[in-house]
Amino acid sequence: MSEVAAESSNRISFLRILKAIGPAIIVASVVLGPGSILSNSKVGAEYGYDMIWVLALASLFMALTVFLAAVLGISYEHSPFTEIAQRLGRPFTVVIGVVFFLITSCFQFTNNLAIIAVVNIASGGQEEGGTIANLGSLLVIVLVNLGLVWALYGSKAPYQFIEKLMMVMVGIMLVGFVINLIVVQPPIGEVARGFIPQLPKGGNIVMLLGMFATTYSIAGAFYQIYGVREKKWTRNDLANGIVDSIAGILVLGGISFVIMVTSATVLRGSDVSTVTDVAKQLNPLIGPQAEWMFCIGLAAGAFSSLLVNALIGGTALSDSLGLPASVNDSPVKLFTVFGLVIGMIAAIIINWLQWPKVNLIVTAQALTVVGVPLLAFAMLFLSIHLPKSGLKITACAIASCSLLIALMLSGNMVWKLVQPLFG
Repeated sequence: MSEVAAESSNRISFLRILKAIGPAIIVASVVLGPGSILSNSKVGAEYGYDMIWVLALASLFMALTVFLAAVLGISYEHSPFTEIAQRLGRPFTVVIGVVFFLITSCFQFTNNLAIIAVVNIASGGQEEGGTIANLGSLLVIVLVNLGLVWALYGSKAPYQFIEKLMMVMVGIMLVGFVINLIVVQPPIGEVARGFIPQLPKGGNIVMLLGMFATTYSIAGAFYQIYGVREKKWTRNDLANGIVDSIAGILVLGGISFVIMVTSATVLRGSDVSTVTDVAKQLNPLIGPQAEWMFCIGLAAGAFSSLLVNALIGGTALSDSLGLPASVNDSPVKLFTVFGLVIGMIAAIIINWLQWPKVNLIVTAQALTVVGVPLLAFAMLFLSIHLPKSGLKITACAIASCSLLIALMLSGNMVWKLVQPLFG
């Protein structure tokens, strides 16, 4: 290759990477919901810098699993659950589809809870809300979900405008985190040591599982199979897709890293049980106004992932039942609305009961790991039935690791749930 050709190739590659940054930030903003923000903040406050390696590991496996999903998406003629049903039967796919839907529902009601918490703080000054705050949050959450239903069935332009606005709001909060991190000046040596694997010393393991589950979302990665099919990718598109996917996960991991380190530096040893408590990590930068800035970003992160989470669950459930699985198909839209309604009602009930929202959000994120082994198994099953190639070997290796991690996380979570029964 001539020097001119090599330079041109390098320039194209560099431009391709830069082009991926835009979509990557959007992907990260959608995935970076309230559960991820709060989980990373609580882990930083509880463990300091010790669990940074867990975040790095979760980000790595997320990138690998997204790549695996892209491979599966371009390799099969039919949708994933149709392929599985042809080999294992429809009842098996229905079970996986229902579990998939329940997992996304957990994420869904936590997004609604975050918006409610922000409304309560704005209207009543208390995160759990009073009578007026409860009525206000009820009205807001109903209007938000009705707006999303309208966006799903009506014109897409309004939703795209609101989504872009939400991304800007989230971006403001994230820039604040980065600048705040520079202000507080965390000890570089301790941060570096956080990348060295070590067992957690005490603390709340459920909180740690919640952080891992929000970063390493097998459900989110699985949905990429449908995304690849929607875009009608071929093997020739795989390389560009890998660049986009890796860039997105790097942005997501980087944002989560900044939040965790900021929390570890400012909130280490503090009791973090409310949104107001978590917001205090921005105090070094903007003082008392930190609560408002944090709440705006938290609500924006929740809103940006509300419709996407419901759509993921609706698509999987429709496909598992043998129904059409495209975003434009009526069954997918119907199940998506069902997911929106479930998340909204669950959040409203929890708000009226005045249960602590931050702890509930983190716990709900952790509970999702109970069902993910089924999704990991589905990806491994599809990988095993790929045509023989180097991609098949790679896919099976990634899928096997995903299943192993999912089983370990799920087993640990189940033990935590049943342990009190044994005294």
